[in-house]
Amino acid sequence: MIDNPVKIITIEDVMEMLSISSKKTIYTYIQQGKLNPINKDDWHIEGRYEFDIEDVVRLQEELKKPGLTTKEVAQQLDISVTTVNKYIKQELLPAFQEEYRGINCYFVNEEDLEEFKRTHEVGRKPSKRHFYHAEQNVALFQLFVKKGEEKEQFARIISVEDPIMAVTEQHEEITVEELLDRGYEAAYKIESKKTITKEGYATFSFKQTAYAKSQLYKLMDLFYQYLSPTNMRITPQEEKEQFIVEIKPVLLTESAQEIVELLESVLVSGKINKRSRGIYIDSDLEVVRVKVSSDLKKELQQKAKELGKKNVEELLLYAVQKLDNIEETS
Repeated sequence: MIDNPVKIITIEDVMEMLSISSKKTIYTYIQQGKLNPINKDDWHIEGRYEFDIEDVVRLQEELKKPGLTTKEVAQQLDISVTTVNKYIKQELLPAFQEEYRGINCYFVNEEDLEEFKRTHEVGRKPSKRHFYHAEQNVALFQLFVKKGEEKEQFARIISVEDPIMAVTEQHEEITVEELLDRGYEAAYKIESKKTITKEGYATFSFKQTAYAKSQLYKLMDLFYQYLSPTNMRITPQEEKEQFIVEIKPVLLTESAQEIVELLESVLVSGKINKRSRGIYIDSDLEVVRVKVSSDLKKELQQKAKELGKKNVEELLLYAVQKLDNIEETS
């Protein structure tokens, strides 16, 4: 008879409890001694690691965030994470660094954020400044090429904050001024396009990489050429080392299957259809019509204005999302 039985859980259970999506993180915790499988030395008998749930609960407590992440702050202020980091760097927003899940991150105390909200006006309209430098007409991840030698050399813009920075094929980070001095030039000119009025965006998720010849960045080149920054939004997600790209519906007069496959590999929401004239990228937005009285419509319009929503449709979508969040946490 077992006197003190333990509740055994698997690595998948641990990932769910800790809200971790990669087994690699669990293995790192094991190597660091933060998590100890009960069958660490003879796991091959069961064919898997097994854990005591109490040990996982202990680690769960240790991993609790010491404050608000920059992503959470960005969501509350309705701005980009890049802008939050800029406020922290300028010492406008108090923050502190602490290790969280093996990564050194910035955190903000809730009371400091509330004070910041009271003393600073932060616009709700997302700025394109963090991915497009209008004065220089240079965009994030834009391709630059150096010709005239045995083979072309490539570079990519990796930051449009002053100073604008680029990375070469040799993984050398230099300013755009030095890039131009070395004979590089933009592979294409970003020309302003008319605003696309069709509702909705198609959303893509790109992993951040410093590799100048990354295949995925070919899509960014296409987006800039067909849409221009006018019809795009880019949101960095530093915690996940990725960035979200949202684009208005557009027809790419391209036919290569490689482009279709690249688009599908990073598509989060939206539709990609091959057409006779190329590849059509569309949002998955559908129109839902609701009939209300004129008095209720006025009330909804006033509420939308108070919450900073552009129209009643945005207000209703916001309400549904809030309801979903409440149900998930209850």
